[in-house]
Amino acid sequence: MYDYLFRISPNPITTATPSRDSESGPLAILANDLHEKFSYGLGNRATLIHPMVPKTSPWPFDISGPILGNQADVLVGLLLDPDHCRRIVDRGPSIDDKTASAFFRQFWGDKAELRRFKDGTILESLVWDDSDPEHSVICQITTYILCKQFGQQVRASPLISEKFFDTLLPRQTATQQDVLEQFSAVTNAFDSLSKSLRAMDSLPLQIRTLLPASPELRFSSLSVPVAGNPDRLGRPIGFYVQFEYSMRWPGDLAAIQRTKIGFLLKIANYLEKDTSVSAVRLGLDHSNSKLLKHSFLDITTTYSIVFRLRIYHEHELELLGQPLNGPGLLSESREEVALAVAEFKRKYTQGPTHTQAVATLITRYPILSLTIRLLKRWRDCHLLSSQIRDELIELLAVRSFACPYPWATPGSLRAAFFRTLAFVASWDWQSEPLIVDFKSDLSKQEIDGIHLRFKAWRRLDPSMNRVAMFVASNLDREGVTWTENRLPRIIATRFTNLAKASINLADEQDLELNPEALFIPSLAGYDFVIHLKHDHSAADRERLSFKNMQVRRQNNAVDAMLDPTQHFFNELQSLYGENVIFFQNESAPTVIAGLWNPQTGPRNWKINLNYSTVPMHKREGAEPQVTINKTSILNDIARMGINVITRIDEEVSKHFPKHQT
Repeated sequence: MYDYLFRISPNPITTATPSRDSESGPLAILANDLHEKFSYGLGNRATLIHPMVPKTSPWPFDISGPILGNQADVLVGLLLDPDHCRRIVDRGPSIDDKTASAFFRQFWGDKAELRRFKDGTILESLVWDDSDPEHSVICQITTYILCKQFGQQVRASPLISEKFFDTLLPRQTATQQDVLEQFSAVTNAFDSLSKSLRAMDSLPLQIRTLLPASPELRFSSLSVPVAGNPDRLGRPIGFYVQFEYSMRWPGDLAAIQRTKIGFLLKIANYLEKDTSVSAVRLGLDHSNSKLLKHSFLDITTTYSIVFRLRIYHEHELELLGQPLNGPGLLSESREEVALAVAEFKRKYTQGPTHTQAVATLITRYPILSLTIRLLKRWRDCHLLSSQIRDELIELLAVRSFACPYPWATPGSLRAAFFRTLAFVASWDWQSEPLIVDFKSDLSKQEIDGIHLRFKAWRRLDPSMNRVAMFVASNLDREGVTWTENRLPRIIATRFTNLAKASINLADEQDLELNPEALFIPSLAGYDFVIHLKHDHSAADRERLSFKNMQVRRQNNAVDAMLDPTQHFFNELQSLYGENVIFFQNESAPTVIAGLWNPQTGPRNWKINLNYSTVPMHKREGAEPQVTINKTSILNDIARMGINVITRIDEEVSKHFPKHQT
């Protein structure tokens, strides 16, 4: 799987004439010339240059080679060195080396220029343009070589596989060279806020560290927050504050939460006087849960970027898990405590560690940022936003860079994207764990321990309803942090099948592939599809032009972040999540699809079922059976979402009527 793949069409005049110089024919001669010229022109940018000629058919004895038609093309595959492929200045030979300088100028023509560098050397050099995302440095070099060195031998411009992928991301995030600069508004705002918080002297404890824990702060969010636009307030960017160690913290969970609220109120009072902050708001997560209730402070900067501050206290995890070690805890309560412990570890322990590791790797491999964001767009377009966490997508992408075997580290977005999908398509997650080693420092004993945990989970959950994909790393050896209770077997299977379908489509169409086709979802196979009104999506609300609405958003950052379609989806999850699997595209919500849980199918009647039922036709001598009342539930959904949905389509084969609203 190449980083770049070119299709070069020879001029029919040059290929129609039989070759007398070589038994290999004119295409083989052209392929050899291409290899020679590309090797010199690309230098250490490419680790492999592989020209490929089409298979030949038999030809008459009276000519020395096959007569080729207009469809005979040469394919050239490139594997790139990520450390050098995006270099914009090439240093050539010294002016003192007359022979090498003459050849350099003959090869590059008017593109070559003499330059004096900072170290005092005077060298022949080349300067390329990296401002156009549709014409990368590699594309410029190869196109120039073809025009300058081959002239009439080849047709105007080659078909380049990579350039179509550079336009798939949002416009402001399409280039590779300035990945970190694209997030500079977020990082600068975070640095400014960090300085303000560290300058506080009115708190009883000093701030020990600030822990970033969001995709925006690890350069991997699908959309980049735009500074200075109050109409585009995205989801809050999370980070944690950890104070210095103190014995004065209370030893009770409820008291710790109240203490956190006190700290947050003091921070809010301080930030209200800060000129770089326009609004602060105190809130609670999971307000109905005793164990998952966590306070936070939303901070809106004057650049219209919203941060969410939480306080991390390390002793809280120990207190949260204490009931698991004691006797007499009911199974339901034990499950609730276990879920709370897992959620706490995911948020406060693994989240910041994961953010730091991914951000560090992206600074080394800028293409990793583009790869992650393109994979997230692919996931969202196929309605898997609510099932597959961002962190899982990021770990799958990181594997292609940190553990690229059997390939080299990808040097292009196209190669990284397809290699990641190819792994997902071929990964036997039922019998193999995924281990991502960020630093290549896992010992054999640690890897064996991860495999033992994987086998233990398969014995504990053989049906794979809790944990289907086991994804561990040198940062998280438990392997279930980002998949437990979120990615059951049915979702993992769908994820794999979608990856297989995308890879098959790419193989069939090859260079003729329109990459946008990979992002078109299929609504077939769902039990029902809820169609949403477009004017309630976040993207459409940005286009509101009423003056009074703009003023209200500027004065109330909370209103600007509200998304009715997302709230509707969350309500469906809370009411019917145990009996229906819902799918959505969180970044561009136009539909919500659903599958009925197979466990709600025909069963013997009993009391206290947690869903609406309808009796089935009773067979003679059989126990009365019931099944989930699909029509009633869909009618309830239609009434509940009357202001945000247009219609509900059920599976066509069942001939159910449409539910209009």
